Amino acid sequence: MRRLVLLLMLPLMMAATFAPVRPGAALRFPADHGAHPDFRTEWWYVTGWLDTPQGKRGFQITFFRTKPDLDTENPSAFVPRQVIFAHAALSDPGHGQLRHAARIARAGFGLAQARVGDMDVAVDDWRMWRSADGRLHARVAGDGFALALAFTPTQAVILQGKGGYSQKGPNPSEASHYYSWPHLRVSGQLTDKAGKRAVTGQAWLDREWSSTLLNPRAVGWDWLGLNLDDGAALTLFRVRDAAGAAVWAGGSHRDAAGRIHVLAPADVRWQAAGWWQSPRSKARWPVRPMVAYRVGGRWQQIAVTPLMPDQELDSRMGGGPLYWEGAVTVPGGRGYLELTGYGAPLKM
Repeated sequence: MRRLVLLLMLPLMMAATFAPVRPGAALRFPADHGAHPDFRTEWWYVTGWLDTPQGKRGFQITFFRTKPDLDTENPSAFVPRQVIFAHAALSDPGHGQLRHAARIARAGFGLAQARVGDMDVAVDDWRMWRSADGRLHARVAGDGFALALAFTPTQAVILQGKGGYSQKGPNPSEASHYYSWPHLRVSGQLTDKAGKRAVTGQAWLDREWSSTLLNPRAVGWDWLGLNLDDGAALTLFRVRDAAGAAVWAGGSHRDAAGRIHVLAPADVRWQAAGWWQSPRSKARWPVRPMVAYRVGGRWQQIAVTPLMPDQELDSRMGGGPLYWEGAVTVPGGRGYLELTGYGAPLKM
């Protein structure tokens, strides 16, 4: 749901047929760590926190794959049958503003690739892959920062929605195949203005693939993923209309004992409790939401606090969206928050 950024960065043409998302389709590993080229788009999305000698940092590393809406029967090797886009960001309170960088290339010609069968996706010298020992790895570098990280699983994946079929709107076709991998133990190196040094931390992987855009009423969405200190994991999202009401909502809660609770739209509440206005875009972002979820008939309310207010990403110069995504804390946990459609409605 939340990872449709690449679709906004490519021209849409009426032609190709894409694989549909169907309920009941079983996810299989390691194959579903890899690419699904028959679907319109998908993403490998790692967010997390780093513990450094200079304090805590938030980070995000994302790879997108999209199948352009083109005539793929053309035998030319220059037809862009798959396009890979990657984005990385570092939240550094000492810097006060998000550091970020991006890469994009068509698959092939040694420029980019997304492997089928297991996780291995790359653009230029940026890469995310899964090694034989089961660890995930990522290597990216931008202006003023570089990350070379390994992610060791400490828990099983969470199949979001109904066995990995995650509905995102009132129409059942408005859905994705979706799993998350919380509580990944992080090790590796961070390079920035303070130099190169070893870091540790904790991360979260989101994997989604889909062929369907959002409901026509949707103008944006809010998403929150949390690694809780007791070992639990929480996912909350809502898709909003122009009046700010929920078109759809959902998520999941896996408690410390490993019990998974799928959250229906009526089980999620989202309220703006504190705003920040960007000095650049002038957009107002609800960066301190008060969220609540219901499990077993009991509501739990959580106050969300950003690591720093300015974690805005503006990709409009490249044809993309304006959005806010950054590291946040809650009582008893840390995670990432994504907000879209507040500066202007998303045009999909």
